[in-house]
Amino acid sequence: MSKLHKNLSNAVRFLSIDAVEKANSGHPGMPMGMADVATVLFKDFLRFNPYNPSWLNRDRFVLSAGHGSMLLYSLLYLTGYKSVSLKDIKNFRQLNSICAGHPEYIPNTGIETTTGPLGQGFSMGVGMAIAEAYLRNLFLSQKEDTHALVDHFTYVLASDGDLQEPVALGSASLAGHLGLSKLIVFYDANSAQISGNTDRSDSTDYAKVFNGFQWDVQEIDGHDHDQLNNAILQAKDSQKPSIIIGNTIMAKGTANMEGDHNTHGAPLPQDEISATKLKLALPNDTY
Repeated sequence: MSKLHKNLSNAVRFLSIDAVEKANSGHPGMPMGMADVATVLFKDFLRFNPYNPSWLNRDRFVLSAGHGSMLLYSLLYLTGYKSVSLKDIKNFRQLNSICAGHPEYIPNTGIETTTGPLGQGFSMGVGMAIAEAYLRNLFLSQKEDTHALVDHFTYVLASDGDLQEPVALGSASLAGHLGLSKLIVFYDANSAQISGNTDRSDSTDYAKVFNGFQWDVQEIDGHDHDQLNNAILQAKDSQKPSIIIGNTIMAKGTANMEGDHNTHGAPLPQDEISATKLKLALPNDTY
């Protein structure tokens, strides 16, 4: 991992930690656990223009695990979107703030769709990929060499809870059947949910399930930037929809609470925040 990638990932982590702490409400565990995935994707792969958020051929990013909304707001702020300011982040989960507890679609902001109910964002990502494929082939049927007009990827970040929802699995089956090769899903396989470990209620082998759905399946260390880079390159080159199963740690980077399901939906204790900033060699200041 380069020093730059490490610093960017930690910036996402601590914007999320401080916003949740100030609001005294929210979900710090997932943004911390997925900060490495998001950093690699937004820095090295995602095609977007923060000065023109509605650019037609932009890549789409859907945060299906909408409870981890501070991940998205941190990314939009750090990549230069004018729609999300530091003041907005400081007003996370407050009335009239764009930084709602779960992302809410607002045109021209970088928030592509409203998510929150688990599985919903996954299925909407499939719909976006269908729209991309339909439009690309519509142009090609009218005139050759028009593929560049519509030629973008749809990236979805999904959690354990997303894949436990029938709506996600039904749309995943359709995506495989249609061969939506420009759909790439990151599965945050951290084995933890709000009430405890996932093995209390789920023993599904999702690699086998998605292989059966005719997806390209990869399993990697979700915190290894080189593995993430290689996985995305392979997914972009696949002729099938792709799922990258990233084995991750909830609240990655914390001093004493890595993997603790209690970080899923509650602020970190103040002493844990201070210890974590010390561990990561960051100043003990908010934001």
